[in-house]
Formats: sequence, C-alpha cells, structure tokens
Amino acid sequence: MSPSNTPTAAPLTLAPLTLAVVRHRMRAVTEEMVETMTRTCFSPILNQSQDFSAVILDSAFQTVSQAERVPIHMGAMPLAVRMMAEAFDGDLADGDVLMANDPYWGGSHLPDVTLAMPFFADGGIRLWVALRAHQGDIGGLSAGGYSAAAREIWHEGLRIPPLKLVAGGTLRGDLLRLVAENSRKPDDLRGDLLAQLSAVRIGATRLAELFARYGRAEIAGAVDAILDGGEAVMRTLLAGCRAGVHHGLSHMEFADAPGGLLPIPVSLTIEGGRAVVDLTGCPDQVRAFINSPCANSRAAVMVAFLYFSGDEEGLSGGSARALDIRTRPGSLVDPVMPAPVGACTSSTACALIEAVLNALEGADPQRAIGGFARRFRFALAGATDDGAPFIWHYFLNKGGTGGSRDHDGWPNIGGLHNPGGTAAPSVERTEASHPLVVEEYALLPDSGGAGERRGGLGGRLVLRYDGQEPAVLNASGEGVLVPPTGTQGGEAGPGHRYALLPQDGAARPIAVHDSGVRVEPGARILCLSAGGGGFGDPRRRPRALVERDVACGYVSTEAARDVYGLETDA
Repeated sequence: MSPSNTPTAAPLTLAPLTLAVVRHRMRAVTEEMVETMTRTCFSPILNQSQDFSAVILDSAFQTVSQAERVPIHMGAMPLAVRMMAEAFDGDLADGDVLMANDPYWGGSHLPDVTLAMPFFADGGIRLWVALRAHQGDIGGLSAGGYSAAAREIWHEGLRIPPLKLVAGGTLRGDLLRLVAENSRKPDDLRGDLLAQLSAVRIGATRLAELFARYGRAEIAGAVDAILDGGEAVMRTLLAGCRAGVHHGLSHMEFADAPGGLLPIPVSLTIEGGRAVVDLTGCPDQVRAFINSPCANSRAAVMVAFLYFSGDEEGLSGGSARALDIRTRPGSLVDPVMPAPVGACTSSTACALIEAVLNALEGADPQRAIGGFARRFRFALAGATDDGAPFIWHYFLNKGGTGGSRDHDGWPNIGGLHNPGGTAAPSVERTEASHPLVVEEYALLPDSGGAGERRGGLGGRLVLRYDGQEPAVLNASGEGVLVPPTGTQGGEAGPGHRYALLPQDGAARPIAVHDSGVRVEPGARILCLSAGGGGFGDPRRRPRALVERDVACGYVSTEAARDVYGLETDA
C-alpha cells in the first residue's frame, strides 16, 4: 500500500471534563509527592521549611504539572532532567531513578539535589516525575552551603553528575553511602534522599493509576492541551503589551564592583505575541558564589513572566514556547567551569527577576509590581547541649512583598524567587531542638514602602544563642544596599538591617556575604527585615485604609500624617 493510501487514525476528541480531571489529578500527584517528602524527610530545612519542589514532565521535558512550592526550582528542572536523561540515552529501564546536583549538568547550586524517574507505559517513556530538594549540608567550605569564601565550584561541596541511584528498581546502597558521607550531617542526608526516593516512586505509582483509568491516548491528549493552554496564556499576555524594545535594570551587592553594586541589565523585545529576553549584556562571571548557571537564569526569567501574567493556566512548560531567552557563556548568568554558584537561587535569581519585571513594566505599567524583600539568609552551625552537631537555616522573618495595582503587598513572606513557598519553621520546634531562643518576633511598623497600594511589612526578630560553645554564622543574601523599589510613584521599602549583639561589647553589623562569624553563647542576632515597595502615589491611598493601617499598628500616626497626608479631627 502506498503511503498516500495509508489510513490515518481519527484525531482524538478530548472531553473538557476529562481534561479538567487529568489536569487536577496531575496537580494532586505533585502535591502528594511533596507531602510524602514533608512527612518522611529528616532535615528541618525540608520537613519544616519545605525547601523542595515536585514536577511532572512530558517525554520532551516540558513541565506539565507542578506543586506550588519553589518556582526557581521548578523552572530549572526541565533542563536538569533533560541532561540527566541524555547522560543515560538508551540505558533507561522501568524502575530507574536518576540523581544529580551539578550546576554544569543542568543543576542550580549544589545543595539542590534532583531525583528524576522515567514513567514507562506501552513500551516507552511517556512522562517523568522529579523532585528537587535543598539538602541541609552537601559539604564544602561552610556548614549548610552558601560558602561566601568559595572561589571555585569545588569549594561548594560534592558535585553529583547524573547517576543512577536506583537501577531497575534496586537501590544502589554504595552510591547512597558515598553521597551521605560527604555531608556534615550524613544521617540527615541519607534520610532525606530516601524520602525523595519515596516521593518520586509514589508519583510514578499515581501516574500508573491514572493511565489505567484513561489510557495513553487520552493522557497524551490532555498533556498536549495543558501545554497548549500555557502557551496561549503567554502569547495573549504578550499580545496585550506594548510592542518594541524595553530595557530593565537591577543590581546585586558585590564588594568588588564599583560602588559595591553589580548591574544586571535586561533587554526585552516584544512583537507578535512573542518575546526575546536578551541577557547578553550582563557582566562577566566572577570569582565569587553569585554566578547563576544557565538553567537557574532561565528559570528566573520564567518566574518574572509568570508573576506578570498572574494566570494559573500559564504554569506549564507551554508558556516557555513564547519566549526566546538569550545568554552569553562566560557571563554572570551563564558561567563556565569552574565558577562557584552557591548564591544563585536566592540572590542572583532575585536580581534577574527584578530586572525582567522592570523591563515588563515598560511594556504594561498597570501590571507593575513593587519590589520584594530580597533573601538575606544565614546558616548557624554549632553543637547542642549533648554535643551533637546542628545546622540551623534561617527561614524566619523574610520581609514583605511589593504592592500592585489591586493589592497591598503580603507581609513578611518575601523572597521574590519563592514567596511563601518555603514556610517559616515552627518557633517552638526550633527552640526545642536547637540551643536557640526567639526573644522577639513581630511585624515592623512603617517598614512597607508607602503607596496607593502599600508594600507588605517586614519584621523584627531577636534570636538568642544559648549553646555551651561558640557557633559559626555564614551569611548569604541581598537587600541591604538595594532596597525593594517602589513603582508608579510608590516609595521604596527600607533595606534589611542585621546585627550580632554580643553580651559584652558593641553591636556588629552582619554583611550580606559574611563568612565564619563567631557567635558566642548568650549573643543575640537582630534581624530587621525589609518591607516591600509601594505602588502608586501614597497620597491617593484611601483614607479608610490608612486609618486601618494605623489602628493595626502597620503605619505610625506620624507616617500617616506626613507620608499619606491623613488629616485627623484632633
């Protein structure tokens, strides 16, 4: 029979109800994966702060579904899983689970370890389930990662290229032991990796149940529709923007740069429902841990566009089809070996997101968003009273988010790369399991940038260290010299202010890249976190909202009068 006479299958007609069920069921699968991780992992950074993310990818490594946790993770996983799969091209079997963390194999920074499992059906790989988790310690110069003193990637910890943690359903115990023993907390790392393994396996099990109900053809049709829907959302957004070239700029805090600031420029060209995001003007890579691997940089760009969209249907790999992201190898946002990259996810990513949002503001000012508090984190390493080592990651008091046309910013959940996605740990559990006491924890009045829509408040935290021996603090962050910017006439929020308060002696400011800071027993750490930037002229804020802010203690009576122009009857 000639090809022209070969009968073709009738196109599948997918019922809208089936599409809705499959879409929500896949979302439920990713949520069950993160719940499995939460309930079985060991480290506080995971079981309390949930610094991990789960995705389902199609066979072409496009995101089909994701649990809403850490956007910067999810946007980077497609490239990571693609490179992991390519490393085992032709050598993948049902039951295999791959593992990697290497930034030069599609990873972000070394603490983020990704496990990925191919899902087989009808003789081929139809989907992938993957979970990336920030491990509490992966070796390197500084406990807990974020080694500000790192000058090359090998200073930052154990590099894991694509490996098979599980081959044909059998766990490779020797490999697990090798990885765990390269951590200062080997038992935690081993337990956390096994929790990740349980999570991806439960994801594959649930997908098998879904395929058993609907079959490969209907699932494939639903996947295509989900991806097409994401593309349509992004193209509609871009079609409604001002065509042409728009420029954005943000800065990073870097002591070796002129004035201590490193520019992050973005050029954005929008035309015909498509955008070209040009990052080639970014500075050359540096011998410091603020370089951002290509996968992380691309994820940051996607996060900015999804903020701007605000449409949940756009949360799929289809939205990336409308974007052309260009980088320059050897630059800060596309470094080459052996550049260190430890701060890329929470520092460089935030600056990139801000720069892209700044460019998008020129394309559609009414969608503009005030600046978010940047992430200023630290890890505190020491010993408990019984001599056991501990590493505590600071996830409390993350600052405020920016105001927008229709809403005030959210208070104290900051972090532009993952607002609210990593929960604040329990104060009670922190005090029960570490020699730490939270003496004060409250919202900080007048910390939100003033505006018609006010920026979200930052906070005040006082943490006392009650260990018997000195501890060591390693910082990594931004937001002291670069405060959250206001937009459309709104005012900036104040920057972060952190300090070490010894029992005897003067207060010592904590800088964003401080490393090896000695913390004596009885010392306190003061953290005043930034508030978000405001949107619009503060004098246009409705009187009733200003009065509410004063009554709730968010805005002082002086600021209400002097900044917002509130006149009282007194």
